Amino acid sequence: MRIAGIIGMFAVVVIAFSSCKRNNGCSWSEKAIVEDWSEGNDTCGIVFRLVESGEKVEPTNLASFSNLTYEHGDLVWLSHKKVSGASTCGLGEVVKIRCIAEREF
Repeated sequence: MRIAGIIGMFAVVVIAFSSCKRNNGCSWSEKAIVEDWSEGNDTCGIVFRLVESGEKVEPTNLASFSNLTYEHGDLVWLSHKKVSGASTCGLGEVVKIRCIAEREF
């Protein structure tokens, strides 16, 4: 009986950790807010502000995710990887998006 309890507790912990940061099919994603910096600026476009850190990230491959429309203030789940390269806006880290999905809150 005690072993069953330990196994049950282990299963709960595994499920909790495996479901952490899995949102709408985007594994290990973060909450982000879309910021549109294109108005009046020739070098900037869509930038994402990460909710937890406040850091801004500039995507290099946003065109690969053309199935979504991005408007200033939209809420998204964002999974990304930092890449080398120069920032065109000077607002944040340059990243390659792995996954992006809309979020409600």
